[in-house]
Order: sequence, then C-alpha cells, then structure tokens
Amino acid sequence: MITLMRRQRRALQVGLLLVVAAFVASLFVFGTRGFDGGGPPDTVATVNGERISFERYQRRYQAYYDAYAQIYRERFSSELAERLGLAQQVVNDLVQEALVVQRARAEGFELSDEELNARIQAIPAFQDGGRFVLKRYEEFLRRRGISAAAFEDEVRRELTRARVEATVRGSVTVSEAEIEQAFAMRREEVRAAWALVELGPLVAAATAADSELPDYLAKHGDEFRQPERRRVQYVLLAEKDFTKPIGDAEVEKYYAAHQKEFETPHQVRAAHVLARVPDTGGSAAEDKARAKIVDVIRRAKAGEDFAKLARELSDDPGSAPNGGDLGLVSRGEMVPQFEQAVFALKKGEVSPEPVRTPFGFHAIKVVAVQEGGRKPLREVAAQIRGRLVAEAAEAAARARADAIGSELRAAKDFGAAAKALGLTPLEATLVKSDRLAGLGAPDVLEEAAFGLTVGGVSAPVKTPTGIVLLKSVQAIPAGVPPLEEIKAKVADAVKRQKAEAVAAERARQLAADAAAGDFAAAARKAGAVTGQTPRFSRAKPAEKLPGDAQVAGLETPAGRVTAPVRTQQGYYVLNVLERVAPDTAGLAAEREKILRELLNRKQSLAWES
Repeated sequence: MITLMRRQRRALQVGLLLVVAAFVASLFVFGTRGFDGGGPPDTVATVNGERISFERYQRRYQAYYDAYAQIYRERFSSELAERLGLAQQVVNDLVQEALVVQRARAEGFELSDEELNARIQAIPAFQDGGRFVLKRYEEFLRRRGISAAAFEDEVRRELTRARVEATVRGSVTVSEAEIEQAFAMRREEVRAAWALVELGPLVAAATAADSELPDYLAKHGDEFRQPERRRVQYVLLAEKDFTKPIGDAEVEKYYAAHQKEFETPHQVRAAHVLARVPDTGGSAAEDKARAKIVDVIRRAKAGEDFAKLARELSDDPGSAPNGGDLGLVSRGEMVPQFEQAVFALKKGEVSPEPVRTPFGFHAIKVVAVQEGGRKPLREVAAQIRGRLVAEAAEAAARARADAIGSELRAAKDFGAAAKALGLTPLEATLVKSDRLAGLGAPDVLEEAAFGLTVGGVSAPVKTPTGIVLLKSVQAIPAGVPPLEEIKAKVADAVKRQKAEAVAAERARQLAADAAAGDFAAAARKAGAVTGQTPRFSRAKPAEKLPGDAQVAGLETPAGRVTAPVRTQQGYYVLNVLERVAPDTAGLAAEREKILRELLNRKQSLAWES
C-alpha cells in the first residue's frame, strides 16, 4: 500500500509487458551481486526436483523491496519489510511460480520461443526509435553479468505465470443464485441479547505462587525464548549538541541550486482504516471485513476521531500507529480502486462506503489537499535551514567521534575513558533480528554490535539522534533466560492462563444454562456484563459488539444461544432474539456491486487453489 496499498505482484501483472519491465528494472538496480562480500547459499528451495537459486531469490526480493520503497517512500524501512514478511512473500512467490510453470509446461501451456522473443523485443530498454536493437540487449546482459539463457528463462517464467493466472481468473463466473444469496446474507438483520465474561477483572484477581513458576516455564519455554543478544557499553554524540545557526544567504543559495526539490504535484493527505480479507477466507471473512469498515465509517461520520479508530481497528501495520496517516499521496501511487476513491473526496470527507481493493476493505478520510506547483522560498526556508543545520551538526559530531575513537579503543576501561572525555557512558542489550543478510538495511547498531568480538570497539555509527561508539561487553547466546531474569513475565503468564480458564468455563456454563432456561439469570450467575443490540446485519454492524461475536449471532437461528466467542475483552455469549429477512426490492440497486465483489473473490480463490 501506500502502506498496505502497495502494488503486490498480482496487481502489477495487469499487462505482461509491465511484468517484464519490472524484472528488467530490478536487474538494473540489483544486478547479480552477492551480499557482505561472501558467497550466498546455492539453493533457497527445491520444488519437485527443480532448484530455486539464491541468485533468483536476490533479484526477486530486490524487485519487491524496490516496489514497496517507491510507494512508501520515506516511510518504508527494513523494519516494516520484516513486519510485512517480505522475505517469506518472496519465497512463497517463487515456489508458487515454480509449481505453476511446471504444470503449464506439462500441459503445453508454457510461453513459446516465438512469443518470448516478441515480448523481449518489445521492452523499451532494448529499443531505439521503437525498434529492437540487439546490441542494446547484449550490452544490458554484459553489464549485469547475466547470461541470455538465464534472463530469458526468468522472463519466460514470469509471462507463463501471468498467462496461467489470467486464464484461471477469466474462467470464473457468478450465477444469479449466488448474487441473491450474497444479498440475503448481507442484508438479513438480527437482534440479540449478549453477555460478556470479562477477562480483565479475572486477571487482576488471579495469583501466581513462586512454586508455580518453574513448572510453567518448563512447559511454555518457547513463550519466553529470546534470540542471540549482545551487551554493550556506548557513548552518544548527540547532533543537537553540535548545532550552529545558518544564515539567510546559505538558505537562499540552497534554494536556488535545488529548485526541483520544491516542486510538488497535486496531492491529498489521506488516512485510512483497513480490514484485511484473507485470500482464502471465503464469504465469511469478506462479510466480516466489510461490516467492520461500515461500522468505522458510521462512527467517523457520527463524530468519532478517525485517527483513534485507525489506531484501534486498522489491520495496516504501517499506518495504524500513526492514526492511519498515509501522508501526502499523488496519483499513480496506489491501486486504482483506492486512488479513485481518495481523489473523489474533499478535505475532511470520509468515504461514503467501504472501498474494496485486493487487500481488503478501507474507510478513507482526506485530511488535506495540496495543489501542485513550486513552493516559494518563504514556505520552505525553515525546512532548508533545518536540513543545513542537521548536516552541519552531523559533520561536526562525526569529526568529534573520529577524534576520540582511538582513545576509546585503546582504553582498558571504556566507561572511565568516556567520562574523562566529558561523555556519559551507557549500557544496553541488543537483540539479533532474524533476517537474511543483505536483504534490506539492517539496524545499524545491531549490525555494529554483532560484528564485534567481545572487547572490541566499533567505528562511528550514524543513528537518528547522533553518532554512536560502542563496545561489545558480553555475547549472550539464544535461549530461554533464567527464571530470575523473567520472573515477572512468567508470573503474568500464569495469572492470564488461570483467568482464561476461569472465563472460558464460566462462559461455557453460561451458554449451557441459557440454552436450557433464562438467559438473564444465566448471565447473572456467571457474573457477566449484559446488554442488547438493535437490529444489525453484515452491512450495518452493531455498536460496540466485536466482529467475531456479531458473526456468531448472524450464523445462529432465532431463539438459540451461540457458543462462547473469545475476544480481547473476554468471552461473549449471544441469545438471538429475532431474525428479519431482507427486502428483495433493494437487490436491483446493489446487483452490479455484489457481482463485482463476488467475481473478485471467486477469481482470487480460484487462483489460490
């Protein structure tokens, strides 16, 4: 996305030439170089005897990484790539591609040599005046250090996969009965009484004796397992301590020399809330995600803070902590469905209905609109001044670090030497991340610490707050720490386990008692919080009732009680009081929209299967 509005590989495969062009672009950026000066492992995976080389993995990873980076811009980082599971996405993509190509080859569906040649010759990078130039192609291969056979095999795979996917998706149809069923499911309404066995009070009331902790840790060690760590001493030369004023003349000089930096297209500042729809989630997942976003839109239009809703409800790990903020967005940066919706809104408006994209359903709000053009100096002077001040401060801090580095390396006592230099020595324990070397920029302090032998002192390390010099004090192997170090965490886990068991049993008994008699009496006996909903549906969700509990109610007949539903707050049990069939007169107005949604869903399921 911009955040999850990224163009995934499937979205990029709208046209076959785009796929090839993306691959060529990744080679221009990445080539076939290794990482960290060492040779990569020869094979990443083997699929039915076919080897996936590390070289192919490198190129595909970089293509993914560059696509995300182009869309996220400055918000993209190696940490976000890890949270998105980029490395695993690439492995899955290559394995799936191998399976698809193998099947296509067996059925005579693979791209022919003639088709492959035509596609390669149509790549603009190999043309002059619209005509293919062999020398350009050969020069490209030579500069990138890749053979024609390897390049053409990769392109053939990409295009074969795209052809198979297009064929599979194109074979999917939606019947009138499916449309009617989807309309009925979306519009059927339910009214229910609910009871909640809250988990919080039970956790607070639970106890954990010291004698219980060793047994729990022995049985649940993986909950507390920690990766390899390094204990370090370090000093920070904060750039704020080296700042000096910058004059107006320097600001004006920079502006005159870098005017293109201050030219901006028409942009909107947008925020969104995402409800993901898993590729294999089926209609239940689709309905649940849509209902969630319908509720978000309703609450936002009723006056609730959109940023707060995003932080609490959005499934987008990149923007949710920032209130769903996507920053300033230009045309061409998002998938078409999202772009059409966001640029149709005015400042302060929220999308009137959920926006469906390949990633799920979105509620969108336009926070601000910025017209294009070159910003005048008065608007960017502070920005320029800040940049020049920061650059000068960084240079001064680095010069100071270079000057004192030899003293700290020669000192037997790092802390004492730092104090003698007027610095404050600090200590920290750094954790080794589970990432493939060279794929995305690693954390610089982590890289420095794990690159040292115990007792070694690093070269100056640039961080967001200044320059750091650190000394490796202790290497701590991966494993479960001693109980003494994690006693409080183990005690909390024991308390939660006890509370979970009590809550689950109370909810189970509540459901059994309610099924046999009085729901309200059963709830009081269980000590549950109770309430009733107005009529709700998949298109018009109930206020405050969690999505999983609503789905359980929608799937339960009138007069029946649901099984306990686990949520973050505790366990819900619903008594369905009423079910109201939808008014079929409304089907005509929603037919096309339902058809598109069903078709997209069935196409995705067909391809994934």
